[in-house]
Amino acid sequence: MDSQTPHGGQVFRLARRLNRPASQILDFSANINPLGPPSSMREALTSAFDTIRHYPDSTHHDTKAILARQVDCDPEAILIGNGAAELIDMVIRYQNPHRVIVLDPAFGEYRAAAKRNRVPVVSVPLHQESFETPWHDILSIAQPGDLVIWNNPHNPSGRCFSRHTVDASIKALTERGIFLMIDESFIDFVSDREDVSLLSLATSPGSLVTVVRSLTKYYAIPGLRCGYAVADPDWIRRVEALRDGWSVNQLAQVAAHVGLLDHEFAERTARWLSESQSQIETLWTASPQYIRYRSSVNFFLLRWIHEKTSRQLSASLEAEGILVRRADDFIGLGPGYWRLAIRTLDENVRLYRTVQALLPNLDDPP
Repeated sequence: MDSQTPHGGQVFRLARRLNRPASQILDFSANINPLGPPSSMREALTSAFDTIRHYPDSTHHDTKAILARQVDCDPEAILIGNGAAELIDMVIRYQNPHRVIVLDPAFGEYRAAAKRNRVPVVSVPLHQESFETPWHDILSIAQPGDLVIWNNPHNPSGRCFSRHTVDASIKALTERGIFLMIDESFIDFVSDREDVSLLSLATSPGSLVTVVRSLTKYYAIPGLRCGYAVADPDWIRRVEALRDGWSVNQLAQVAAHVGLLDHEFAERTARWLSESQSQIETLWTASPQYIRYRSSVNFFLLRWIHEKTSRQLSASLEAEGILVRRADDFIGLGPGYWRLAIRTLDENVRLYRTVQALLPNLDDPP
């Protein structure tokens, strides 16, 4: 296995390579809540196990009802999917845009979904280092019938952008007949999410805005997978008539019901992340060897000054059973960048100390 993989979370692959159980791999490459799944979800899944003898609810009625109350919209404006990845694919497939405009660096699934659906991709670079969105460039490039994908909170940098700073640009795009998909997969980790989310723009009839969110990361259920999109109810009805109705299994729906109602878990997650973000600020202080970018979510971006250091460290960490996410395949970044998940306080310390212990033993950078 090469030290870089096209997606984070490849713990089983590394476990096979090292001939050890996957439980012994410490994964900083996938941005999953280290506190979950919540205990309420574990209990509910055990109790619901016998329901797998039945086909899952293809209408996702209960899940939609719970979400509609939480995000204050009509259940008919909600589309449930097998994680954000399936929803991204469905948006591209059923909107059938002329082109997909991707703001790089970006989550690789945008390009992969466009390629599967044979839609050309246009890359627009974000402002270097700040990751600000060049709305003027997008407005000059985008044409009616195109789909612009905007990621907020941004993956891989972890930056958040307030709604009031983008409202005018989004309105200008949609008034010209340009579709917009807003990927808010990490919004639940944001403390001031009401000032960040653009969910309300997606719920009105005829809206050209679709918001995609993941439940996989926040509730730590990548092996079950669940997410949702909010969009024009008429468009969702057309999608529901054509989609695979069985893609979200019964246990994933049960997990979503319980997780969404577990307010104590949400409070614990908020406390953990606040403490952990402060810890990261203390551990990864300014250094001549790397630059750390400030983040509002459960991961952060690190740039090693020398790419050789990044390559050697990531390989050495893998030998220790520690996975990090190098950014080789993120357009505009490269192998000198790491996207690091924030894990428990003890695990964050272990990663930092292991890196510091390995650094003196590396070959000198060029």
